[in-house]
Amino acid sequence: MVAPPLIRNRYILSAQSPSTTSSPGNSPAYHSKLGTYSVVNSYEFVRPTPRRHMQRTSWNHWQLRDVVLCPTAKQELYSIYRCNVDKYDIRKQQSTRILGELEFDPVSMAVGGDFIVVGGQRAELAVARLSDPSSSTVVVRSGGSINNFVALDQQPSAAMPRRRYRDSAAFVEDGVTNLSIMSSQNTPRLLVCNNDHTVRLMSLPGLDLLTELKFPTAVNYAAISPDGTKMCVVGDSNLVFLFNKRGDNFEKIATLTASEDASFSCDFNQSSELFAVGSQDGYVTVWDIRSQQQKLVQLETFQHGRSRGACRNVKFSPSGSVDLLAFSEHSSFVNIVDTRCFEKRQILRVAGSNDEPMAEIPDSPTLVEPDYQITGLRFAYDSSALFVGLEGSILEYSVDRVSRHSFPSSAII
Repeated sequence: MVAPPLIRNRYILSAQSPSTTSSPGNSPAYHSKLGTYSVVNSYEFVRPTPRRHMQRTSWNHWQLRDVVLCPTAKQELYSIYRCNVDKYDIRKQQSTRILGELEFDPVSMAVGGDFIVVGGQRAELAVARLSDPSSSTVVVRSGGSINNFVALDQQPSAAMPRRRYRDSAAFVEDGVTNLSIMSSQNTPRLLVCNNDHTVRLMSLPGLDLLTELKFPTAVNYAAISPDGTKMCVVGDSNLVFLFNKRGDNFEKIATLTASEDASFSCDFNQSSELFAVGSQDGYVTVWDIRSQQQKLVQLETFQHGRSRGACRNVKFSPSGSVDLLAFSEHSSFVNIVDTRCFEKRQILRVAGSNDEPMAEIPDSPTLVEPDYQITGLRFAYDSSALFVGLEGSILEYSVDRVSRHSFPSSAII
């Protein structure tokens, strides 16, 4: 194993100083003053030699790279491969096909409770119960476009019939880009981000339209905060839309600017105090929810720019005192940043097979090394590992939780 060299790359970082006023919850808010800092890339938050799971994945839209999920404490991964969805048992290293030979190539997926939902490029949705995947519902809007994101959450008690709809009123104009499952008063909800400039909240399993939000641009991704009170929405512009959430109702509280290009991913940290947005021009912007009009920090991908260095996926560690932010680039590289100070980073260069020697991270990106397409990025439910999807396998990087749980002897925690 070769330790990465000391590399200082240009980052844009805010000076963090606790405000004299306390914020809700008695947590200190931070004033933000952007400046240029050197960030040292010599830290190892995860062990750089991964365990390789021979589970194939595929991206079916070149900009949508969120096809690997680890939704529960169970040792299971869900992933998309062509027109199929597979469940992979990490301990047994066995794969089970959950949805096979779908009539469309899914680009987004959500798993929650007893439900799995996948979305396609022409407004298709496939909804199934994990307990009975054969009883699936398929919704198709003829002539539609992309379901960029979907998300789910909790198990209902009603039975799901097997049926097929066409030209559903819930899907007008374009396709789903992203999906999310959540719950409201123990009733599961499906959040659908669509290329027709909308975010729709729908019931499960009936897919009744409950709420529709309209935006000035195609919507690529939405994230609900872990405490269920906020939603962040990003799309085909540099604007970031922040909402208060109460039950099935949303109230817009801020419109922010991330970088200079479209954004394709966003996420909240486990305390719901920080949220991050990943943009196509290679920047990751972080805000503190308590002072959202000022950027807390803006990070740059290792490869820079909107081609290979485009940020496709951004994820905070979801649990424990790990305090990491990971973001993947269009190909080959994953960045991991310490969110306690935003001054320490680890860079991972993925390899296509175990036969490839682990190389040093160069001072600057090079075109000599082969590119490996990254299909997904996800922390384990307990933050013990970071999973990176490739076309031929899924890599499991073990998080050094002992080191992350250790503090200097003089630290006050």
